[in-house]
Amino acid sequence: MEPNSALWNKGFVIIILVSCLVSFGNFIVGSAFSYWIIDIGGTRATFGLVHGLYSALCLISRPITGWFADNGNRRVTFILSCFVYVSSMILMLFSPIFGLFVGLRLIQGLGIGSAQTMVTACSYDEIPVSQMDRGVGYIALINSLATSATPALAIKTYNTGGPGPLVVWSTIAIVTGIAVSFFVTFRKNEAPEKKKLRDVFDVRQLFDIRCLKPAIPLAFSVNLTMGVQTFLTLYGREIGIPNPGWFATLSAIVMVAARLLLDRFKAADPFPRKRIYMSFVLFFAKLIVLGFCKNTFMYCLAAVLSASGNAILSPLLSSMVIRSVPNERRGVAASTVGICGDIGMIIGSIGGGFIAEALGYSTLYFVSIIPVAFCVIYYRAVLDGKFVPWDMRGTKEKELPASGEKQ
Repeated sequence: MEPNSALWNKGFVIIILVSCLVSFGNFIVGSAFSYWIIDIGGTRATFGLVHGLYSALCLISRPITGWFADNGNRRVTFILSCFVYVSSMILMLFSPIFGLFVGLRLIQGLGIGSAQTMVTACSYDEIPVSQMDRGVGYIALINSLATSATPALAIKTYNTGGPGPLVVWSTIAIVTGIAVSFFVTFRKNEAPEKKKLRDVFDVRQLFDIRCLKPAIPLAFSVNLTMGVQTFLTLYGREIGIPNPGWFATLSAIVMVAARLLLDRFKAADPFPRKRIYMSFVLFFAKLIVLGFCKNTFMYCLAAVLSASGNAILSPLLSSMVIRSVPNERRGVAASTVGICGDIGMIIGSIGGGFIAEALGYSTLYFVSIIPVAFCVIYYRAVLDGKFVPWDMRGTKEKELPASGEKQ
């Protein structure tokens, strides 16, 4: 992709459509999964643990998929990943014991983590480097729009028909995504080499230390708070919200407005510090409101604050991760962004489940302020005014190896 080419090209539109279908297939089941697991005998802590392990399996799949994105057959990897996700989900419906049900859910995590990573890597290829933050922002925005009504739809569908219809909807979405993917031009390795099995598990190939600095605040601010937000449907049910799924719908509407506003007032700096600090303030406000939440108004206010903060911070930090490495390492960058999400989900889900079970949801959201405060301090000390994208670095600095070791 040439630096000066248009953002809205055919390839970008098609890959966004595939991404939306995969996201919908994941969210339509995931949004009501807390109800599903509670109704078959689980507890809040059980749900948090299973969701955390699910995210852990997503995490495990991402670096390996990132390697295949850079070195293997992208199309085959994507299709196989979708097959793993759909087949394990269908088998969950007929699982006779709780342990097998959980095991199949974890296998689902491997499938969806791999599929999402591959789609993300392909989408980065369609975005001009100079517009990376806008491109990432629009991908997140359109995915949010595509899944905005999904939680409300999922909960309503579950309440009337149980998990079966959700599995049907998810399967249709994923299969359609596979069909549309045949219109995507999957990038091939420009210099193919014969790879050995051990190369797939070579840590130096799976990870790139250059992505680490911006990845840390991405994991522990944006994604950790998303992890604790997985309990919002149960929290909403507890405080009497008629359909807690509307949190995501309202968030998507606000995200559209925020994204359009940000595009209207473009900043000269590719990583505007005032906006980044403003987004941290919005995160603090969201968690405080959730901690005191007692009614629908406060629940909706938290959704507005959440979407506003995410619309600013997530694309900027993701863009930093992507622009930390050269184009040929985009697969690793994509897996790093995904891993950040998984780490946040794991900590937020497992830790959040035990905190919610022992101390309640209100305490959970107050405690979540601590990692966000850490991210503010970290950003100020490590990234603020110090981060330089790969495409803007000098030749000598670019020659440093991916491992980060000095030559």
